[in-house]
Amino acid sequence: ARVAIIQRPLSTGGLAYSFRRHRSNPWTLPLFVKNKMISPLGAGVLSFLIDGARTMLVAGTRSSGKTSLLGALMLEIMPTSRIITVEDTLELPVGAMRKLEYDILSMKVRSALMGETTEVSAEEGIRASLRLGDSSLIVGEIRSEEAIALYEAMRVGALANVVAGTIHGASPYGVFDRVVNDLKVPVTSFKATDCIVVANPIKTADGLSSWRRVLQITEVRKHWTKDPLAENGFVDLMKYDVEKDMLVPSEDLMNGDSEIIKDIAANRKGWAGNWDAVWDNITLRAKIKEETVSLAEKMDLPQILEAEFTVKSNGVFHKLSAEVSQEFGLPLSEKVFPKWKAWIDREINKMA
Repeated sequence: ARVAIIQRPLSTGGLAYSFRRHRSNPWTLPLFVKNKMISPLGAGVLSFLIDGARTMLVAGTRSSGKTSLLGALMLEIMPTSRIITVEDTLELPVGAMRKLEYDILSMKVRSALMGETTEVSAEEGIRASLRLGDSSLIVGEIRSEEAIALYEAMRVGALANVVAGTIHGASPYGVFDRVVNDLKVPVTSFKATDCIVVANPIKTADGLSSWRRVLQITEVRKHWTKDPLAENGFVDLMKYDVEKDMLVPSEDLMNGDSEIIKDIAANRKGWAGNWDAVWDNITLRAKIKEETVSLAEKMDLPQILEAEFTVKSNGVFHKLSAEVSQEFGLPLSEKVFPKWKAWIDREINKMA
């Protein structure tokens, strides 16, 4: 849990407490699909971007589920990849991931709200991570001077590994405004951001209830100079449809007009210049997430939505994709999905 306490003279009425209880097990993309925070296709897109080693910021207001979503995205990274986390308040599912045999290093750094302490600053922690070899870098929350160091990491680390973090912001431009104007990151450095995922609570018409939802998955293009909003630097890949209560693909995504996804495809055999094959892989990932949720509900097996099974399923997906690619040249969904379905059916039979 996360606890905040204030007292006099700041709190005129005496002691005041705030408790934020975390889920005992890490959140996963299948769990978020079940809770409708994200659509299966949205989960498929994010899974594809994580595999493609993109740089990503998860944005939102307070209590929007940013850190939980970031933790779920960490589980999409293969356990064979080393992960370094940098946090001032330890909230990411590091312990749970170690139990799942992830090679993960947790750095505890000084809070931006604290005065002089013996702890190392977040900026120094991020710079140290760059000297620790080939790793994915996950920053718990970007608050102050560490932003400049993070963007250095994005510019040098995103060539081969995921670099991701959370930040307060209600929209892609809100993130740009905070990073550039508040945190003093150079405008050109912001282009190192590949993708911004915005999550926020959605209130009902009566204002009495709210649900957490991913509202946007937006790519940041590189061909602008001063203002990404005015110069079409932000392109929504998916956006929340309030009537459907789900994340839906944009025309740009459906037409294959995504520079980030094309850049990932350009370095994969059989995908370069072949949007149909790329889209087939994204929808395959979505179908697997959706089928997992469906089976969990149908068979009353909520455990297959949890982290342990999710990591196992992801590993089987990658193994089967490699086998099918070796035989057919591409990880064709029509070949991979039946093999994966046969595997999960066997696993479910063992649990029955």
